[in-house]
Amino acid sequence: MGQIKEYFKSAIKQIIGNGYRTLMTMLGIVIGIAAVIAVVALGNGMTEFVQSQLNGIAGNYGTISINRTKTSDNLGPDDVAILEEKLTDIKGVSPFYSGGGKVKGTRGTYECDLMGGSESFERAFGNEVVKGQYFTRQQVESGQRVCVMLLDDAKKLFGTEECIGREVEITCWGRTATYTIVGLRDHMNEMYEFIMAGQDYYAQIEVPYTAMAGDYGYYTDRYDMIVLFADQGVLAKKVKEAQDILTNRHGLRGVNNAISAYSMADLSKELDTILGYASTFLLLVSVISLVVGGIGVMNIMLVSVTERTREIGIRKSIGAKTGAIMSQFLFEACILTFLGGVLGIILGIVAAHIICTVIGFKVIITPTSVLGAAFFSILVGIFFGLYPARKAAKMKPIDALRL
Repeated sequence: MGQIKEYFKSAIKQIIGNGYRTLMTMLGIVIGIAAVIAVVALGNGMTEFVQSQLNGIAGNYGTISINRTKTSDNLGPDDVAILEEKLTDIKGVSPFYSGGGKVKGTRGTYECDLMGGSESFERAFGNEVVKGQYFTRQQVESGQRVCVMLLDDAKKLFGTEECIGREVEITCWGRTATYTIVGLRDHMNEMYEFIMAGQDYYAQIEVPYTAMAGDYGYYTDRYDMIVLFADQGVLAKKVKEAQDILTNRHGLRGVNNAISAYSMADLSKELDTILGYASTFLLLVSVISLVVGGIGVMNIMLVSVTERTREIGIRKSIGAKTGAIMSQFLFEACILTFLGGVLGIILGIVAAHIICTVIGFKVIITPTSVLGAAFFSILVGIFFGLYPARKAAKMKPIDALRL
């Protein structure tokens, strides 16, 4: 313990005695550690932002589709009923129709994406109905011509968001029908606006699938796709269960991809993988600055060994062991990089808050990243201080005293 105390005192003395040189040497370590902390926080914030925005565009749902090239069977009302009966912990099941067309209001006509579903389709998107209400089961069963759209759509079509009860003309597949607005969803989030920037405006209209079938030539007893809604934690499992249930029900076991399934959980995993690659790349780039800083430490320690050659010779001539000489120089390198690491962590945390706040990401700094950065700074000191320490320790006293 006494020896370690002496090593520490000696290291501090050398660091203070060469203040300007020490600061310049530490600068590389400070920048490297700060970059690591900031990049990890930025990666965490980016992942959280993208995931939250994705959930805001689309709800927690999965799709089950039948491949008409593999079977002549169709999905139908009985399939929806059996899924509702057999699956627990789900929030709903809905048929799904889609088509492109035009929607006309008092202020103009716009292209639209027309979607047909049951009352459960309310959960298809993360933005909730904020005016009026979603269409009901009774309205679906009776095939009423009612619709739900975005606040933005209402503003485009009527010049105001106060349009519950107004009518729009929807044209799809060459047929036109008049629908009454019963509900308005909230505005879409920033990611949706970014995706749609520069594109022609498309309204997003949701109607009962029964009304859509009657007006635009769809069948109410056959669907290409069924949508299932559940919490994110159980979504992938429930979608797989639904796929197995329908595969068995239609006798398609062994027919590859006859009934396929996909969920937002799958998309989230794919997105996590992509963001993980991006974060890793940025982290590796930031680590390069740490390596450069480590080389700076090695250079300054080599200069220190050269300057203190006679001191080393005297110490060895009076009995200092090789291990003691090596430990002293290695200790100095570790203290130097550790102090740089502490300053780097402080700078990194400040930089992370500034960068994430400016960009609009949530600041997420984990204890693991901070402790990892501190530990890594010490490893840099050991790795890059090892060669100068060995060089000092291996000097022969007679050679050192001659210089």
